[in-house]
Amino acid sequence: MPSDIRLRYLYESARLGTMRAASEKLDVATSSVSRQIGELETELGLALIEKGRRRIKLTEAGEAACVYYREKSSQEEAFLSKIQELKSIRTGKIVLAVGEAFVTQRFSDVLQEFMQSYQGMSVQVMVSNTNNVVDLVRDDEAHLGLIFDIPRDPKIRVRLTMPQPLKVIINKDHPFSRKKTIKLSELVGESIGLPEEGYRIRQLIRAAEQEDGVFLESSMMTNSLALITDFVKSGRGITIMPELVVQEELMNGELKRLSTNNKTLNSTRTSLITRIGRQLPIGAYRLLLSIEAYLKDAIKSLG
Repeated sequence: MPSDIRLRYLYESARLGTMRAASEKLDVATSSVSRQIGELETELGLALIEKGRRRIKLTEAGEAACVYYREKSSQEEAFLSKIQELKSIRTGKIVLAVGEAFVTQRFSDVLQEFMQSYQGMSVQVMVSNTNNVVDLVRDDEAHLGLIFDIPRDPKIRVRLTMPQPLKVIINKDHPFSRKKTIKLSELVGESIGLPEEGYRIRQLIRAAEQEDGVFLESSMMTNSLALITDFVKSGRGITIMPELVVQEELMNGELKRLSTNNKTLNSTRTSLITRIGRQLPIGAYRLLLSIEAYLKDAIKSLG
């Protein structure tokens, strides 16, 4: 095979127009460039440069040689880049901040699969409320954030946002189970489990109450969405929350969801966020892609 050095000398001479220009670029003598191209012509048995011209003009064989060199160099660059990428994601630490609504078995499976693929990577998951997750991402304490909201911070970039309306969640045996939709006014007097006021979900429910002119008094208030889910599963009451929190229970028929006609509850979204201007390490970027795929699949499966 032709020498890479000789091919490069030919390529640079053709690209820059003269052997002198190529010699300056390559920091070698012009005679060395001329000699290497001559040896390449001898090696291939064909003229690569048209003779008698002040500026380099390639023959058909010269064009082919340059195309070969360019493609070979491109493939080598891609290969070395891939190797470096694979090395860089074998070790390192990724910090992910999420709202509690996303702490589900399916989400845990996504993280486990990622860590199985990149066993040298360390993944730290910080669970907090929406405002704190945004703060952690903005202050570079977390690479990525997953929140139930659209952030209102000029330093935050939304990488992915998907509709995730709040639904009324009920036990499959609840008297409302035959319904498909329900008004908030029909929930007055029901036993309802709700998150504490600090939760973005609770704030949205309050806004929905004002919109419809009703007040929903909670029978159970907690900072644990898992406890609220158990509260509904046991048949002791109902709740209002994102479907992702109870995706497994909805899929197996243990729980049911009811839509409302409330504008506030129907306009909520899930957002995957990073800080504007931050270049994510390749490991964090790979995890971001995994989470994006999970969210798209989860929303699709919920219909």
